[in-house]
Amino acid sequence: MDQTAVTREHNDQKFEGRFGPKLPRVSDGSMLFLLHLLSKLESPENGGGRAAIILSGSPLFNGNAGQGETEIRRHLLEEDVVEAIIALPTEIFFRTGIATYIWILSNKKPAERKGKVQLINATDMFEAMRKSEGNKRRRVGEDQTRDIVAMYADFAATKKSLILDSEDFGYRRIKVLRPLRKQMVISEEGMKALTEEKAWEKRDDAQQAAWLDLLRADLGRTEGWHWMEAFAKNAVKRDASLGKADAGLIKAMQKSFGVRDPELDPVVDKKCAVIPDDELTDFENVPLGTSIHDYLAVEVRPHAGDAYIDESFVDETDGGVGVVGYEINFNRYFYEYQPPRTLEDIDAELKAVEAEIAAILAEVTE
Repeated sequence: MDQTAVTREHNDQKFEGRFGPKLPRVSDGSMLFLLHLLSKLESPENGGGRAAIILSGSPLFNGNAGQGETEIRRHLLEEDVVEAIIALPTEIFFRTGIATYIWILSNKKPAERKGKVQLINATDMFEAMRKSEGNKRRRVGEDQTRDIVAMYADFAATKKSLILDSEDFGYRRIKVLRPLRKQMVISEEGMKALTEEKAWEKRDDAQQAAWLDLLRADLGRTEGWHWMEAFAKNAVKRDASLGKADAGLIKAMQKSFGVRDPELDPVVDKKCAVIPDDELTDFENVPLGTSIHDYLAVEVRPHAGDAYIDESFVDETDGGVGVVGYEINFNRYFYEYQPPRTLEDIDAELKAVEAEIAAILAEVTE
């Protein structure tokens, strides 16, 4: 019932209602709470409003570029209504030890907060409880509360408080292609691979046997990529008992007998356009504000010199190449490198454990 109502409001009212951006997965409605809360703020014309909500970590990063969760984050950040997010200590709620965060939304940001988001790391700001109840072993005491509120009010960059541009959380997910550089090599290994393809299973036993006999007659033959299509179509013209040489079968044959050779020229189609190698397709997340072509040249081409960007993979909203996504990764911004222990310390610890185990065994065998 709730899903039906939300979907109806999204489809009928768009951004006039609460759920204008794409909808998240049914399994996690946290993002809908953010949109609902935003809709309850007083309008900016009447002075605006501010609200806060505590959520788990999933609204920070769930979903890939273009999906519902990230489109909601995109809406909140591009509309500049996320004022601050505060990471709380774990084990402060009953029956759960998960990480939790306070989202502070506002449509009346002061001038200095425009276009900015404050991240506060309060994960170590707690006091232990004398008596543990379930998973609740800690509490944010009055002193910690004052310190957190002071960091929020000061709006200053410190070790525990970062001031970031809203755009810092965004990226474009580009599709990186590589040219197809394969030729057809008829081999026993290829025939075995062909028998495992779904398109092959659609042929009856007689047709399969006939195709294998035909292919085995050319065992060891090496031809260009497009040879297989002509071979298959000519074969069925000569022998109707082979069945149809449909696109599925031809693709299965090309996949099975295709051998990659980086020295080959790229394979092109009838319009002389380069055919991409599906098996080498990759995706890269390029930070907003960074040229996707500069990123390709610096980060990708040194490892794959023939890589190129799929210009048809575009964002639905702005039409730019690459699908826009947003994520808020606290660990990325507050991570502190901890040098590993020295080998001497590890060795000493292992020896201590070995001695302890030997002592226990000695007691057992006495």
